[in-house]
Amino acid sequence: MNERPSAPAEVALHLRWGDMDINKHVNNVQFARLFEEARVRTMSEWFAGRPWGTGAFHIARQEIEFVAPLFYSTEPALARVWISRVGTSSFDFGAQLCDHAGNLKALCETTGVTVDSETGASHPIPDEVRDFLTTRLADPVPFRRRA
Repeated sequence: MNERPSAPAEVALHLRWGDMDINKHVNNVQFARLFEEARVRTMSEWFAGRPWGTGAFHIARQEIEFVAPLFYSTEPALARVWISRVGTSSFDFGAQLCDHAGNLKALCETTGVTVDSETGASHPIPDEVRDFLTTRLADPVPFRRRA
């Protein structure tokens, strides 16, 4: 039986001066880029040296909840990334973004769908990838839900 990890992957993300907007905080559009960087770096680390890799997958959906403004700092922000769901042909990344002091700024969930790299058609997640992703399963993203 697969064990759940004790903690999500952690990725330090340096902010850029140009990420700020007229309100002097990191623009909301940049959050998607920060979450992408955290996701890519996490997957690169998780799948490094594994001969089967992740296979091809496309991003099918992304939801971001902005909790509080993120202000520019030379200290890196911190992203935490985990797998929040594994389905038949798709899986979800859960993530949170905190400032350098550890204050929560945003939550994110991103759905990846495994696809045939030549046709783009979805297909079931390969068993070895599913088994690995399951070892990274943690709690669902704690979004505030609208009524």
